[in-house]
Amino acid sequence: MFSDACIAANNEKNALKPLSHDSLLFNIHDLVLLLATAQYLLLASLLLVTRPKGEKSAYLLAAMLVVSAVQVLDTLLIWSAPLRLALLDYYPSGLFLGSFSYWLQGPLLLGYVTSVLYRSFRFRPYHLLHLVPALVAGTLLIANYYALPRTEQVALMMNLEFMWTPLMTRFVTGWHISVLAYGAASLWVLSRYRRQLLDRYANLEVRQRRWLIWIVLGFMTIALWKLSVHLIGTRLSAPVSNALGIASHYFAFLFVTSLVFISVRYTHMYSGLHDEPSTDDQPGFKPEHVQRVADYMANERPYLSPDVSLESLAHNLSLPERTLSRILNHHYGQNFFEFINSHRIEKAKQLLTDPDKQHLTILEVLNDSGFSSKSTFNAIFKKRVGKTPSQYRNGGN
Repeated sequence: MFSDACIAANNEKNALKPLSHDSLLFNIHDLVLLLATAQYLLLASLLLVTRPKGEKSAYLLAAMLVVSAVQVLDTLLIWSAPLRLALLDYYPSGLFLGSFSYWLQGPLLLGYVTSVLYRSFRFRPYHLLHLVPALVAGTLLIANYYALPRTEQVALMMNLEFMWTPLMTRFVTGWHISVLAYGAASLWVLSRYRRQLLDRYANLEVRQRRWLIWIVLGFMTIALWKLSVHLIGTRLSAPVSNALGIASHYFAFLFVTSLVFISVRYTHMYSGLHDEPSTDDQPGFKPEHVQRVADYMANERPYLSPDVSLESLAHNLSLPERTLSRILNHHYGQNFFEFINSHRIEKAKQLLTDPDKQHLTILEVLNDSGFSSKSTFNAIFKKRVGKTPSQYRNGGN
């Protein structure tokens, strides 16, 4: 329904009739929509069957696929003239029943991203507030379409006049803006998540979830494409606006298919974070706690373990995670990532300048220093020292 309104409006200017390609029952574009619906539902079913029971991210992703299927069916019923006319003959109120699904895409995207990142994610009563736009839109549709007599419903949708009324124009614009707004909120959650990673882990390669950024940007890009077509489609020629609108369905189909592959491929690799540890302005620790941290780092050298985390270090120090986090932030002025990797860099510098260790390769140096990624080691070393590891070895101090 998104971009087709401007397509039909453009064609309607030239001749008061539906899209030219709608004159055939199940033309190639309609068949693609039918196949997309079937694939969305199949993928949702497979996701629920193959993912562990109780995995909230799987449920939310499956819900996104079902919503996509409902959107496709809604589009097909409205913009395929034979199907629309048949429905108008038997049950005009059957149109727009899937319109609520457009308002759910943004909230489901935000919920999916949050559930992947945080093990503590739970459905709360206040989450129902995300349904308010759908309820408002439904109420307006009831007043402006469903409450009308059958004959008026048929008259409004026979040649799609209702689709380019101010109400529907605002609806279509609002749907896309909703996805863009929730996408922006999802990017903020991802940014906050990365800050939390820096407070808890020293190696971020597996945990960063960069593929989630791609997913969010994908949804936002498709929404922006459809919004642009909706806003400028009536100013373009019918073939151009028609092609742009149809292309959006193909883009969305390919993108959501890739979304399922990515989710199944990557979500099992890391179980997500708990809630963010508190880092209040008040230090909340004692001098002996600081000394305990310093002694442990000097004697036990936990930074040499690639798997060291805030949780494991706090456990070994017999300190609450919150207390250790405050010590690092307020006493050392560093987050966990900076604190651990500063020790690792110092160890690497010793190995690089030790005459007895010159036989070690750079890869062996980074492994012996606690790093697990060459790219991360090189980037952090260059940032802190001002030279690459090889330059530092050749130039000394």
